Amino acid sequence: MLALNITVISLLTGICYQAVSEASDLRRYPPQGELVDIGGFRLHLNCIGQGTPTVVMDAGGGAPSITWGLVPSEIAKFTRVCTYARAGLGWSDPNPRISRNSQQSVDELHSLLTKAGINPPYILVGHSLGGVNMRLYASQYPEDVVGLVLVDSSHENQMTSELWRRTKMLSWLYQVLRVVSQVGVLRLIGEMNLLPILKGIKQEIQKYPLEVQALFDAFKSFCYRPDYWATASSELANIKKSFEEVRSVTSLGSLPLIVLSQGSKDSKMSDERFQQWASLQLDLTKLSSNSQRVIAENSGHLVQLDQPELVISAVQRLIESV
Repeated sequence: MLALNITVISLLTGICYQAVSEASDLRRYPPQGELVDIGGFRLHLNCIGQGTPTVVMDAGGGAPSITWGLVPSEIAKFTRVCTYARAGLGWSDPNPRISRNSQQSVDELHSLLTKAGINPPYILVGHSLGGVNMRLYASQYPEDVVGLVLVDSSHENQMTSELWRRTKMLSWLYQVLRVVSQVGVLRLIGEMNLLPILKGIKQEIQKYPLEVQALFDAFKSFCYRPDYWATASSELANIKKSFEEVRSVTSLGSLPLIVLSQGSKDSKMSDERFQQWASLQLDLTKLSSNSQRVIAENSGHLVQLDQPELVISAVQRLIESV
């Protein structure tokens, strides 16, 4: 009985610690922009700059909008740019009733732009999984979209049997992290600098400018939330469905398209895998009769952080073309 009481007290203490800490995080890292209610939950939207067309940016899988680094502030010097976080990521509320697949993300983004009064035309920019979402959006709302930039975008044919296995394992791991984060254990380990995921990110981000490094603390606070891991797990668990949804998008007509691809192999990527990725990136250019490919020679997968000027330049070229 004593052991049970101690366990219950420990769990309640952990839950209170997590709740108080989340409230403290929000005070330390308040969202810039606004939280827009799109029907029972709110999405974070941050629009800066002036001009048309409006650039709308969607980050990679499990990534909040701050992972665009310095790119939005530079684009804002010549047009309006809007970054947002998908449900459950960054400052956006979760939408746990719905599986996190690309079609759901497209539906929610369309509702967000409509309710926030962000009128077309749009230039869409998507990184990694965000590229899949933006490709699907462009195909379903062609009258609203005048340009598309795919930043090292995911491709529906990228998954091998080994990658499917790893994806399932990661999805399961994220669910475990969701559970332990509910009682503050994940936060406690992270604050002691003992969480391998955050330690790896912190080491990697040290090579970027100080302004980008400063975003790490806000990102870390997101990673301590159960909603974050539930969302990241759901995006992985439904990646096959997302790829099936975008597989039907075989042509975007003559939509101006720039495919921006990594040119430097990530350390964990084999030579064979790197060549396969390059081939799939080239295949993305076939989506439009008005496309071009740009290789970021000094970038890994995070092109927007390694060579942000290339993303900015791609957006500028599309604006000039329209």
